Amino acid sequence: MADFQEGSQQTDAVITWVDGNDQAHREKREKAEASQCGLSSEPVKTGQDATRFLDNKELVYCINSIRLFAPWIRKIFLVTDNQKPDFLTPELQKTCNLEIVDHKVIFESYEWALPTFNSRTVETALWRIPGLAPRFIYFNDDFFLAGKTVPGHFFTDDGVVLRGSWDKMHSYGPLRMKLNDAGTFFSKKILGITRSMNLLLQIRSARLAGFTDKYFRTPHIPHPIRTETLKKFFETHPRPFEENIRYQFRNTAQFSSVYLAHHLEIASGHAELRDASDFVMLNGEMDFGFTLRRKLRLIRNQDVRFACLHGFESFSRKHREEIRQTLGNHIDGPVSLNGSDRAGAP
Repeated sequence: MADFQEGSQQTDAVITWVDGNDQAHREKREKAEASQCGLSSEPVKTGQDATRFLDNKELVYCINSIRLFAPWIRKIFLVTDNQKPDFLTPELQKTCNLEIVDHKVIFESYEWALPTFNSRTVETALWRIPGLAPRFIYFNDDFFLAGKTVPGHFFTDDGVVLRGSWDKMHSYGPLRMKLNDAGTFFSKKILGITRSMNLLLQIRSARLAGFTDKYFRTPHIPHPIRTETLKKFFETHPRPFEENIRYQFRNTAQFSSVYLAHHLEIASGHAELRDASDFVMLNGEMDFGFTLRRKLRLIRNQDVRFACLHGFESFSRKHREEIRQTLGNHIDGPVSLNGSDRAGAP
């Protein structure tokens, strides 16, 4: 493993993970769903879908890719709700320099917000991880690195490197929200495509940072964050923090601390903006034979550096095996992926 950077240049990885296949977690979630007290704003229509909590072992690719393609990362923090991946032995934790952090730790003094089944709520408190480095890269558990990286792919000497493009802000009034609800229903029921209102989330986050006309739209890609940026903001603006962690399930009233951090860095002149041409998403709801194989070829050839494996359970069994074979060969890290095919598609 490579030598880690020192002092203010130290970088950690933070991954959020949940095993919705776990019976205890499922029962806790169902109890919370039944006791929802009707918050005034609208829940995200797909925010309680069971697929949001499935564990399809994407975490293995995520961890392996970090240790293979970013050995300069000091430590991996895995944030969970009183859970532990079955493959993660004490020996493997030591090998990967990985620490499990429970929700109770990052919500200390805010225990009233628990339990939560909302990644947006959890993300709001990630900067409170004890011992977190001055810089960290946030991974959803379905993110992975597809090629060799250096710190300069994520950070400058005094800021962050962001990938995406500028987009115009749209207002989300009652009519637009109703149209979005109808579109969400149609997409899910007819096309089998899940819509998460992610653009509204990004717009709300940009507005909180002071943007009014446009926002920097970011894909599902590992997010570089400076810990102090969020710490300073929430220590001087405690109300947005407390409002955002109220929601046990995704809600359209929420912002994302990740996109907030991005826009705070842009506003202060501490962000280098690039396009996202070195990113690819494998999408189980939208990729079929030709497009999937083209994307897998990009990964094999290291023509992309960042990737996301979205909706793995929606791929056909044949395509899941193609993905496993490609990623298993390409991302040969400390964690081995064994076990049967637990995804639900035929």
